[in-house]
Amino acid sequence: MGWQPQQPRKKSKAPLIAILSIVVVAVVGGAIIGLVRKAATDVTTPPVTPSRYTPEPTTSPTEEPTEEPTEEPSESPSEEPTTTEPTTTETSSTPNKPADTTVVAKNALYKVGQMATVNCREPKDRPTNARGAAAYWAAIKPCLDKSWAPLVAKAGYKFTAPRMTYWSGSSMSTPCGDGPVAVPFYCPSNHMMYMKVDVFVKAYTQYPGDPIGQAYARMWYSRSIAHEYGHSVQFMTGILQSASNLRYEQSDYEGRTRMTRRMELQANCFAGVFLAANKRSYPINGNLLYVWKKYVVTAGDKPEEGDHGSVASQGRFMGKSFNTANPASCNTFAASPANVS
Repeated sequence: MGWQPQQPRKKSKAPLIAILSIVVVAVVGGAIIGLVRKAATDVTTPPVTPSRYTPEPTTSPTEEPTEEPTEEPSESPSEEPTTTEPTTTETSSTPNKPADTTVVAKNALYKVGQMATVNCREPKDRPTNARGAAAYWAAIKPCLDKSWAPLVAKAGYKFTAPRMTYWSGSSMSTPCGDGPVAVPFYCPSNHMMYMKVDVFVKAYTQYPGDPIGQAYARMWYSRSIAHEYGHSVQFMTGILQSASNLRYEQSDYEGRTRMTRRMELQANCFAGVFLAANKRSYPINGNLLYVWKKYVVTAGDKPEEGDHGSVASQGRFMGKSFNTANPASCNTFAASPANVS
């Protein structure tokens, strides 16, 4: 459920950005709530040729896109059944479980309003080695917990902070399955984020002394942990389970891939919500803002070919949420197929 990018390289090399994706099989209580494991494939965007950048005095984006209104969902299925006891017979009634389409497209999370800042600051640790990469992510994790807890609770769901572990190598065994994995990912079976430190270190150390390359690695993997956390938010609010059910019901590959894109675009959008709420304190300015605009929010699949979304779709959701800091910007499940290409 993540991407692995290549560093923006020097002009003489003019490579393509590679975006790798992994989808994990998850089984909880006998119900499939994850996705079918997909071999990571290279999906490229036009060549990038960044030059050294001298940041101008920056301010946070001021344009506020119009937020799309969403409807309130049915009552949560987690409520206890009620029982009545008439004089002659005993009957019980259980609230109807909301339809999967209602859970994903009319979730109460879309009505909670803007995320408040928790004044999160970018960690001082640098991912020059595995310890530094783990320390970087470990410092961001409490910010994500504090940011999302009140919104999940306000939406009427129980907030349980996901756990996080770190790993390196080419394969991983988890309750969601095992096999080759190239990127960080989230496993709903144990509510765990598996953050792959070696890819972060490689991205950061590939070009020593290059401020653009290093800023890109920091910004990409700040988004990466926020993206995986976004999947945990989907799980806590029932979106991940219902979306997985809907994906399973699709009759063709295109339909299943489109449902996966809705899930992944939303996780990226949730990452944008967190980064937007904390961009002043982080701060996301100078080189970080430059690489965000030029490389991070513009990284995407070819339309209708990948499972994470096209450049246009990334801008439509993650680009918008970086301005609004509002989960209402992230209702990918109510969007037309053309808008989740």
